[in-house]
Amino acid sequence: MSDKEEVDGRDAGTTETMMEFDQEQLTALEPKMRLAMTAREQGNDSEARKLFEEILKEEPRLAEPRLELAHMAAVTEDWEEAQGHARLAVEILKRGGQWTQDVAAEVLLGFALNLLGELVVRPLEEGDLFLTDRPRFDTSWNEASTLFGLALAADPSNVDARRNATRYRRLELDN
Repeated sequence: MSDKEEVDGRDAGTTETMMEFDQEQLTALEPKMRLAMTAREQGNDSEARKLFEEILKEEPRLAEPRLELAHMAAVTEDWEEAQGHARLAVEILKRGGQWTQDVAAEVLLGFALNLLGELVVRPLEEGDLFLTDRPRFDTSWNEASTLFGLALAADPSNVDARRNATRYRRLELDN
């Protein structure tokens, strides 16, 4: 495996070092991000989605627009899309791909890990997977449990991660 990975075809940097971003490019994207957040706050999800996707076309190594898209997909219960965006955001954050500087890196990573855990476990609570596919249920439950533990380790002050880590304890599986 190479020490470099790509996100949407662009070099995401090494896994050991912080990603390097073109500060001018990020500054130029800020108004678009503010517009997207305003559109989302006003309930104009189609406009917000379009703007987040435009941001990611210009700079796919950003986690924050992906986290917003994950939230938006969760609202429509598109769990696969939501998990996909959240998984990419977590990987990006682990490599130092944080855009916003007003939130500590460990806090944002803890938030993203907890969000991903919630997106993994949510369909389990709403469906009948427990009865129809118990091995898949157990695997998903334990993945969520692990994610909540990682979120809490990243940010011990994350109240949601603490609650989720307590509620979704790892299942002991018979092999």
